[in-house]
Amino acid sequence: MNNGVKVILEGFTKSYVKKTKEPSDFSFGFKVDNNWYYIFIQKDGEFEVIKEEPPKDKLYFTTDSETLKKIYNGKMAIMTAMGRARWDDPTPLDIKNLEDFPQDINPYAFVFKYFTIGQPEKIKLKNEYARIIHGGYAIPIVYDEGLRTGWYRIEEGMIINEEESQQTNPFPTLIIAIEGTGTAKIGDKEYTLEKGDAYHISSNIPHMFWTNDKNGFEFIIIMYGENA
Repeated sequence: MNNGVKVILEGFTKSYVKKTKEPSDFSFGFKVDNNWYYIFIQKDGEFEVIKEEPPKDKLYFTTDSETLKKIYNGKMAIMTAMGRARWDDPTPLDIKNLEDFPQDINPYAFVFKYFTIGQPEKIKLKNEYARIIHGGYAIPIVYDEGLRTGWYRIEEGMIINEEESQQTNPFPTLIIAIEGTGTAKIGDKEYTLEKGDAYHISSNIPHMFWTNDKNGFEFIIIMYGENA
């Protein structure tokens, strides 16, 4: 799969420079199945992918070839591959030496644009493309400076944010119910959420979700503002 990995990395990079009007000079590495790759992007849009280990302390991504292929083929969104409930949770794709990111590039925006082929970027919102995060099927969608968005689905018996340590955010949260019926505990009160309902939750307010709907419950989450 080594040659296939190089082709995939070239595909990601080609897509990124094509839809980026003024790319920054940027180099970073990939460790895929213990094989190293080093990528160079230039301001003029030229790029190179070489099979060698990047310098020490250089920013790099670590993953396996199957995960990389899923992301490339749209079977898994990049933020789904990187999503976690706690910082020490293992993920299918991770980033190392984040401090090496150039100051003129927003890490969230770069990761979303680089790993999502084409424009407009398409993300599939179904269980088979999700991972279990915070207790429910989750697909983080677009992350950018001051913005985090995602799709969640829970079945009977699932509880999102069951652990008290996961129940608050230091920024506002908007919940938009899109399918089924669920229950939200926001602060000390319980509320019913039905398709078409939206609830705004202020920063640092505890919240958790579950459902008794045999058909499940789906919602979109939008977190925004400072620290998001």
